[in-house]
Amino acid sequence: MTGPCAKAIVRCTIVSVDGRIFNGDNSCQNPQPVCPRSPGDGYEKCVSICQQESHAEVSALRVAGSAAIGARAYVEGRSYSCRKCQEALFGAGVESISISAPKVWQKNG
Repeated sequence: MTGPCAKAIVRCTIVSVDGRIFNGDNSCQNPQPVCPRSPGDGYEKCVSICQQESHAEVSALRVAGSAAIGARAYVEGRSYSCRKCQEALFGAGVESISISAPKVWQKNG
């Protein structure tokens, strides 16, 4: 059963050049009631204990595939995108990363 990360729920939305939307999150295969990481710990416990397959950015890239070329990525739930995720996004052809909610989710009225 997958579930949310106990520390932070992070979502990445990739919006392709033609407007298609691809989402990824940081769900865990073995979610914990309390995050097992101590301050200063790396992400090793996310994989070994929580069985998190990837960060939200990489998860979204898996869904987007080649549609990531020229796309924009929006990361929610964090104030940054880690270096590995930035490298993955830009390496896949994403043009920009915004740390905010995607404008495509905003509705008027």
